[in-house]
Amino acid sequence: FVCFIGIMISASTVSASKLEILSESEDYEKIVELADEIVSVTNGGPVEDPFEEGIRVSDIDFDNALKEYIDTPLLTSELLSVSEVESALEQSDYIWIIPIRAYGHLYEACAVRANGEDGQPIDQWHISGARGYELDDTPTYIEQLNSSLAANSDIVWDNYKFRLVGGVDPIRFPVWITFTETQMEYLIPGREDAAACLTDSSEIAEYGLSGEEEFHAYNYAAVVAAVADSSYIETDDTQGG
Repeated sequence: FVCFIGIMISASTVSASKLEILSESEDYEKIVELADEIVSVTNGGPVEDPFEEGIRVSDIDFDNALKEYIDTPLLTSELLSVSEVESALEQSDYIWIIPIRAYGHLYEACAVRANGEDGQPIDQWHISGARGYELDDTPTYIEQLNSSLAANSDIVWDNYKFRLVGGVDPIRFPVWITFTETQMEYLIPGREDAAACLTDSSEIAEYGLSGEEEFHAYNYAAVVAAVADSSYIETDDTQGG
């Protein structure tokens, strides 16, 4: 799946006062109890080097585990107000992305809730899988966000909220949405796969970033408008989302 949204602006006043991290969540104790499962799943999957002993519980960074909302139709439903977006997030399922550092690499375990008899999530958690990144010193989602914001000199880090949302059709990959108490402001790619879906238009873009490790902040309303205009989106259904 490939998508291209041809609207881009430079962030002028993006900041964040709140990130939804595990250490501040009621889920904290339940997720920490999964430590042994995280070690087992990660060592049985991404850690494949026979010369490595595998990750240990001490390598798991529970405090900075990050909430990711999944399959929330923010863009295709053209949700433009803060109240609409927050209501949609409250009704969405979510997962915890748990970072692990070992051998100079980043691994991420994914904690998800089980479904009850009615098909709705219940308060029972397990580890659905783990992934590893080949490049040394790959940043976590929070570290990547910090890099993206630091690259824009006008960004302030105080008054906005950031939420990580995955499965936002047609982007599909995790993105940060940024808003104040009263207005939706920006959309920032979580990683390169999401950034590839948000490309600048040579007729619109007036700013550029010289580095390779930071991403632009896009006007949220402009992205919603671009999604509503199919001429801005190119999809290839032969590739996975």
